[in-house]
Amino acid sequence: MNATAHDLQIRLDTIRRRIQFGREALAAGEDADLSALSGEVQDVSEVLRTAPLQIDRETAVRQLEAVIIDLNSLQRELSARHGAMGGETAPDDGADD
Repeated sequence: MNATAHDLQIRLDTIRRRIQFGREALAAGEDADLSALSGEVQDVSEVLRTAPLQIDRETAVRQLEAVIIDLNSLQRELSARHGAMGGETAPDDGADD
């Protein structure tokens, strides 16, 4: 695994852990701040876009897509929790902020 692929894997693993921590916080009745994760996912996407051809782009793209799906799921869970608590939630239009 070259340095770029290794860096991408570390960054994706870090994002996955932060999503899991957010999910655990939500399960414990706490709030989860997802604002930084969106930027981190965007950064990884940019690294992938400009990465050398030696990396396995197909695998990296699938991993990034899985992270985005998981992040969107957590965002919906958080919005549902806020809605159940009587808080205002903005509907997700599916567009990246």
